[in-house]
Amino acid sequence: MCIILDANLFGKFDDPQNEDMRPVHRWLSRQYGKIVYSDTSRLRAEWMRGGNVLLERLRQDGSLKLVSRADVEQIERSLEGHIQSDDEHIVALALVADVRVLVSNDKALHQDFKSIVRGKVYQTKSHARLLRRDTCP
Repeated sequence: MCIILDANLFGKFDDPQNEDMRPVHRWLSRQYGKIVYSDTSRLRAEWMRGGNVLLERLRQDGSLKLVSRADVEQIERSLEGHIQSDDEHIVALALVADVRVLVSNDKALHQDFKSIVRGKVYQTKSHARLLRRDTCP
């Protein structure tokens, strides 16, 4: 199984003391899954704001899965003006990679993710049940 980590939680994710992100770190360290990302301009900008160090660390430990930029951008363009949030790039990434779990605090994105992707949203450690033991292909 794969997840998408929204930029609005990079700070919490990167904080080793954050209780809500511990289940995600444990899930990654046990190699049960990966964080999906794509090299689109919007996603790259969000990752860079979150810190190149975080991205590099996740790359080095094998916790990331890269998804085709062209495929994500094509779906992203088709979603413009048709969703509530301004996160077409996240919804497109989920659709292309067939990801059903989003780690995010963005309420508008939650609605789009649930209705369009038919996925679930992880926000706190009480949602740890969403992190299944499947691996990310």
